Amino acid sequence: MDSNMMSRLEAGGIPKAVPDVTATMLQQVIETSLSGICIVDRQGCIAFANPSLLAMWEYDLSEVVGKPVTRLWLSPEGGRDCIDCALASGQWTGTIAARRRDASSFPSRISLSTVRDPGTAEVWLLLSCIEVDVRRGAQDAPGHRRSLEAAVAATPARFMDPAEIDPAIDDSLEDLGRACGASRVYLALFNDLRTLLGTTHEWCRAGQAPLRGESRNLFKGDPPRWTVQVLEGETVIVNGVSGNGRPEREERDFLERHGATAALMIPLRLNGSVVGFVGFDTDGEGPRFTDEDVALLSAAVHIIAGAIDRKQSEYIFRESEDLYQIVLDAITDTVTVVDTRLTLLLANDAFVAWCEDLGLETNVVGKDLFAVVPFFPPATRQLYERVIRTGRPLTSERSLQTGDRTMILREIRIPIFEHGEVARVVTVARDVTAQREVEDLKSKAYDQIERNMEQFALLADHIRNPLQAIMGRAELLDDTETTEKIRQQVQRINGIIDQLDERWGESRRLSMFWRKYS
Repeated sequence: MDSNMMSRLEAGGIPKAVPDVTATMLQQVIETSLSGICIVDRQGCIAFANPSLLAMWEYDLSEVVGKPVTRLWLSPEGGRDCIDCALASGQWTGTIAARRRDASSFPSRISLSTVRDPGTAEVWLLLSCIEVDVRRGAQDAPGHRRSLEAAVAATPARFMDPAEIDPAIDDSLEDLGRACGASRVYLALFNDLRTLLGTTHEWCRAGQAPLRGESRNLFKGDPPRWTVQVLEGETVIVNGVSGNGRPEREERDFLERHGATAALMIPLRLNGSVVGFVGFDTDGEGPRFTDEDVALLSAAVHIIAGAIDRKQSEYIFRESEDLYQIVLDAITDTVTVVDTRLTLLLANDAFVAWCEDLGLETNVVGKDLFAVVPFFPPATRQLYERVIRTGRPLTSERSLQTGDRTMILREIRIPIFEHGEVARVVTVARDVTAQREVEDLKSKAYDQIERNMEQFALLADHIRNPLQAIMGRAELLDDTETTEKIRQQVQRINGIIDQLDERWGESRRLSMFWRKYS
């Protein structure tokens, strides 16, 4: 474990070294979880552990961070086998013989799941665990409180696989309903306009009519009191009696429709906004909800909301990534996106084709830029560091040598900011070798034309000088007729030279125009 990670751990919270997207999605689950959770880095060492896990194994955080996760097993070899299975299949669940700090052993039910960082493609492990003896004791104890505690503690482990979120919600609602003695537990969501309420997930006791899939128009008249309270983020108990003790028709109709005598409604928030609620109905045989029950059930709803938020975040990320990739692939210039460690996060088809043309690696995402393009000089790294340090775009043009091939790249590096700091750098590059060769040829051609025109002007002067001598000689002749003929020819030649001078001037101006605009 490097010193930077250690310092972040000492400051508290999930370390920055954990992939940013994964840490964001799981933080709410970890903070509210009653089961033990730890994050394992790619070297197999513990990067973070929540208080429940530390209490279960009787360690302090500083004693486990950076240590191999296999020390949690009674047999390190058995731990290695479990981890290998999780890495091979993506998930492993089972009961292990765990080893506490004092070397005592206890049975623990654990679930291992792989988490892949979308930015670097590195694989981490998420471990969730419950002490088996505690769980069984809670279920066997009289009363429903300990059963409810065990049901809430078991909830986070179900949401390790985002693809199985719907069955996980159904199983969690059933466990919570049975533990608290409810006759029905359901997840209801509002539409965007908050005019419809639909039940998306439900567990109900035998004999209850299912309501899953049904929707209800809320605001045709005045909204029910409980609806307004839930949308304001309040936990509501509906029992058919208003605050002044008088019966409320809308509440009675609601309870009659659900076959219940009372209902507990706990708001479900996503990104800080109430999008629905989890309802717990009880009939005449069910117990009343105490403050402790409400607190435990609220924790479970918070865990479910975190899982839904995680699912939505992954969907939005994949959708955005697909859109970005389509746009990038349509660009003929090479485009790459790197993080501050110069790891390639995205690369368009043009960059992959360029690598293939040079005989380089084409599976580039998640790899170091200098490992993919080994002939980049140290100056390239300095250019990236300058952009990251200053936060300003930078344009450069330089010559690169690979084998016997020389190329000229023109590049622009653009910083991308997150939370006020440079998090990524987009590089758009174009191989301008052929363009440079054409420009060099044009420059040489223009230079040759200039030299030819200068020689042409000198030749015109060289022609005029002998003509003046010829004319002077003709003036000395006594034959007037011959002198006149010579004068006429000399004037004719001078007229032709004047026309050539005029054309030379036009060619000169045209040459300057070509140099400026071509």
